[in-house]
Amino acid sequence: MAIVNMNKISLIGLESDKDAIMENLMKMGVVEITNLEQKIADEEWSQLVALDGKEEEVTNLEEDITKISSAIEYLAKYDTRKKGLFEPKRRLSDNQYREILSNQDTIWKVAEQIGGYDVQLSALKTEQNKLSNAIATYEPWKSLDVPVHMTSTEKTTISFGVVPALVDTENLKEELYEQVAESYLEVVNTDKDQSYLIAIYYTPYEENIMQVLKQDGFSKVTFKEMNGTIEANINKANDRIQEINIERQKIEEKIKGLVDQKEKLEVLFDSLVMQRDKKEVLSSIVKTESVFMLNGWLPQASSETIQEMISKQWECIIDIKEPEPDEEYPVLLRNNGFVESTETITSMYSTPNPLEVDPNSIMAPFFVLFFGLMLSDAGYGILLALGTGFLLWKFELEDGMRKFMKLLMYCGFATIFWGALFGGWFGNLFPILTGVETAMKPLWFNPIDDPERLLLWSLLFGVVHVYVGIFVRALNHMKHKKYLDAILDTVPWYVVFTGFVFFVLPYLPKMDPAVVAPLVTIGLYLLGIGVVLLILTQGRKEKNIFMKVFTGIASLYDLVGFMSDVLSYSRLLALGLATSVIASIINDMGSMQGLDNIGGILVFILIFILGHALNFAINALGAYVHSSRLQYIEFFGKFYKGGGKTFAPFKRNTKYIKLNN
Repeated sequence: MAIVNMNKISLIGLESDKDAIMENLMKMGVVEITNLEQKIADEEWSQLVALDGKEEEVTNLEEDITKISSAIEYLAKYDTRKKGLFEPKRRLSDNQYREILSNQDTIWKVAEQIGGYDVQLSALKTEQNKLSNAIATYEPWKSLDVPVHMTSTEKTTISFGVVPALVDTENLKEELYEQVAESYLEVVNTDKDQSYLIAIYYTPYEENIMQVLKQDGFSKVTFKEMNGTIEANINKANDRIQEINIERQKIEEKIKGLVDQKEKLEVLFDSLVMQRDKKEVLSSIVKTESVFMLNGWLPQASSETIQEMISKQWECIIDIKEPEPDEEYPVLLRNNGFVESTETITSMYSTPNPLEVDPNSIMAPFFVLFFGLMLSDAGYGILLALGTGFLLWKFELEDGMRKFMKLLMYCGFATIFWGALFGGWFGNLFPILTGVETAMKPLWFNPIDDPERLLLWSLLFGVVHVYVGIFVRALNHMKHKKYLDAILDTVPWYVVFTGFVFFVLPYLPKMDPAVVAPLVTIGLYLLGIGVVLLILTQGRKEKNIFMKVFTGIASLYDLVGFMSDVLSYSRLLALGLATSVIASIINDMGSMQGLDNIGGILVFILIFILGHALNFAINALGAYVHSSRLQYIEFFGKFYKGGGKTFAPFKRNTKYIKLNN
């Protein structure tokens, strides 16, 4: 289990067999093909081989994928068929797959139809928006009974315009009539922003008219390409909007008639994606006129199968060998059901390095137990375990989602465990319902009554967690056969940290200084021995004697880091208490009206459901985040380098379908 051992593979085959070999490798899905572009940089190689694959073909396939994806998304809007939340990919046999693709021309016509309908709908929507905006602009002028295309007569001019709403239009009229008697001004409408005016005047006096009007911010309004009255134009626009709605409904009905083609479009989409992936992989291999060559990685357990499968069917040369001792290779994790559930936690931090110990099997129990301790309510644990267990049983989940649900299920079991120990069953639900204070009493102790005790245990769990991290550091050294480093980078730290823990025991809660006095004495001796060991060993890789001593002394600062790390585990107490206290408060609030009448019972049920749902959601999220933090900072910081490259085999990467091999 853990990190799978890999082999290197080199394959030279006939160019005529390349497509068939690549198709079978893709079907097997266990070989990661590495890029041989660096070979072309070598002058000797560049004269013999060339990179395979054509970027133009990949680009064309990308464009086709985008078109089909758009058609699928478009049809999805009109697909009223029910789809489950965790619905798995459709399974197809190779025969079914080939049969659907045999009518590829028809499927493409459907996609083109949808594209055409999309263009029509977009044009209609644009026109409708334009008309709606025009109506909104015309509406203030609706009461105007003058045809707007009439802007002048033989001797007069008609102007439309607006002034700010603050302008006193009556004063404006009086001033205008005083200045130019041969004029007429009417207020058509007024809103909160402006007043809408029509001015009719003797044309030779236009300059005088405009001089008066513009003093009050008059701005001309023109109605281009309009005939008749405003009201007639608004009615005409509304009629056209109704026509557009009818046209859109007709087009949408045609689109709905194509919904049953969505599944075929999905098959074509996945087919194009696989074709693109094959074309992209070809750019990683080299070829001559008659042969091609590829390099890659594959799991050791699959090596014999791949070699036998290819050698039996095609004439080719296959060389499979183990990597060099310090050679890094792609990382493939293979763990049991419990450990693999935490792989997502590790991958969010960094993929393990193939030359170090896989941390998942060591980290898994800590993550789950810390999560359960921070949520610490058996009722919540039951809900979490049953909910995720049902999803795992009922649905065929994708790999990442399946692992996450398994992780939450195990966290649910841990929450039940801690909840039973602490007596948390939806807070203090049972004592409230039964009236018996000792109902469902803790199997261990109640943290609300004795928080110092939980703090002490939280710090102890932190010490154990940190000690295990240091031990894994030693395992990594031993994996590289650095046995001296394994001893010198762990034993002195164990001595110092243990001495420090013994020394501070009297200051910890629930500790009797008289009882732990002998351990304090031992702690002082251990601290002294550990400090000397660290000064002598931690600078051993330095060449200068002064730097050796200085580095050793500087390493003592990590004792502060140890204290800080251990104190971080007090969050186990904080979150555990938060869940319990809030749950109990919710129950107390719900029972304030009493449980001896129907009204009080209904109030209790309502507050119970809403309150506990919110408490569960917030504290479950907090437990997940803070348990992850304890792994990332306090645990991984002791040994984990990461930086590995995830194994990415050449395989069928599909979105909608799953082909049966």
